[in-house]
Amino acid sequence: MYTLSGVSVGAGIAVAPALVIARQKSEYSKEELFTFDSESEIDRYIKKSSQFAQKLRQIVNPAKDTVRDLLGAAAGFITSEDNKREVIDLINQGCSSCMAARTVLLGNLDAFYKHNNDLKADKEELTSLMNEFIHTLEHAHGDEIELPTLTKDVILITTNISPAQLLSLDTKFIKGVILEGGHDSGHLGVVLRELSIPAVFGVFDATTIKNDTTVLVDGNSSVVIVEPSDDIKESLLTMQDLYQDQINDESLLNLTIACAVGAISNGSNEQIKNHGLGLLRSEFLFLSSSYEPSEDEMTDCFYKIISPIKKGAPITARTFDFADDKKPLFNIRLDDSGPLKGYGAYVGTNLLKKEIRALLRASKGRTITIVFPLVTKISEKDYLLKLANDSLDELNEQKIEHGDMEISFMIETPAAVLLAPAIAKEGSMMIIGTSSLAEYASAPCPPDKAFTPVLAKMIVMAAKAAFESGATLGVAGRFASRSELIPFFYRLGVTYLVTGAYNIDRIKAVVERLNLEQDIQPAFDKDLYNKIMTTYSGTELSEIINSL
Repeated sequence: MYTLSGVSVGAGIAVAPALVIARQKSEYSKEELFTFDSESEIDRYIKKSSQFAQKLRQIVNPAKDTVRDLLGAAAGFITSEDNKREVIDLINQGCSSCMAARTVLLGNLDAFYKHNNDLKADKEELTSLMNEFIHTLEHAHGDEIELPTLTKDVILITTNISPAQLLSLDTKFIKGVILEGGHDSGHLGVVLRELSIPAVFGVFDATTIKNDTTVLVDGNSSVVIVEPSDDIKESLLTMQDLYQDQINDESLLNLTIACAVGAISNGSNEQIKNHGLGLLRSEFLFLSSSYEPSEDEMTDCFYKIISPIKKGAPITARTFDFADDKKPLFNIRLDDSGPLKGYGAYVGTNLLKKEIRALLRASKGRTITIVFPLVTKISEKDYLLKLANDSLDELNEQKIEHGDMEISFMIETPAAVLLAPAIAKEGSMMIIGTSSLAEYASAPCPPDKAFTPVLAKMIVMAAKAAFESGATLGVAGRFASRSELIPFFYRLGVTYLVTGAYNIDRIKAVVERLNLEQDIQPAFDKDLYNKIMTTYSGTELSEIINSL
């Protein structure tokens, strides 16, 4: 028995046999031989070849001149115009970037080596570098790791895994997750918490654990115990039955508190049914799809979530946001021109319009608030509004049943904060996304876990815009579930609070006690706004928060 430590990402304790999955460096799979999107493959090749060549040239002070010459020659060969032209020609004929590069680079290597008589290196070394570069172009199913078919309970152990890859597995068999990499503020953590899967990230040498070894993941204490004794297993597992706050008087809740939903688990279904969809992060439902979902498929998926929700509970859905680590397994078609070219949510008009129509169809007989994320320009805001209204008009013309629509925008970038006065006038509600704002507030450094003065300033600026426009103000993201900040949100006029289904009961209990003790009402406090805008240190901000 031995213990490893890391960073807790998903609370809870689980015991199961280990299943270690690692990158497969085997033969190229059939899926890599051909491509269905030559433009994206060409773009992939150009970017990857430039990055790899730059990496070779930046290696500092090699031990020998021959090594320096070898790396420089390899970089030049990979990026040569002749080779690039041949690779692009093959891609345009239907080859994948991986197969085209393999054919051209390995095929031309003999001639290149013979021509460079002064290159004092073994040809095998050059071949090895070419294969290493070609390996970076692989993007078969799973991209970095070959994913197994799960048939029994496991503790999943790997170096890293994306939300799309995790959701492509049968998650009912995943009792815990251990990563050698990962970061607790990423979207994988969101998925794991929503599925109530205990997880510990940053565990050094975790992949050296042998398959089928019994492993205990303690997400409460950030530790992993390999081959735990029966006594330790029993004592830790009994700690699962923790006291849960219960809400006894809903009349004490003068905020709407609803579920942030991405990955759906059995435990979250009941919370969604009773408390509604505070924010459906719709992209998580389709990350594991190998093809772009149709409008009918999306409608069916959304309807299964929306239809059980009790009358009067909110139904709010954010449109697709495929930015950063939330790339789906299917290829996304982006706009080449127009207002959504370069849109931060990494989605194009065609798919977005299909999704809006599907959300409206799935909410027939109800009112749905459709939320647009990552808006950074007025032209984007105007175009998205038009897209939503055009979708509604089309459904009416086609006599297709649908729900009533309200519009909201996420305020989750500095640009959106500065544009908030114009954005707040357009929708019935404005939702502040505190997780993304926290990342921008600390950029280029990693996001702060602390509630910082910069983040506080952006939040109060957005709140002021909502107040002056008469828009409903909501808060989402990881700071929305921080109980010590709830009095702060009250005094900014927040009336809509979004948190994970696993947090609903705890947050409602906090609000219930707060209202019993202070009987406060949500209202924008101009004095608090002025204090925050003139606060520059964490100590000062902490004193303000604690005084509320």
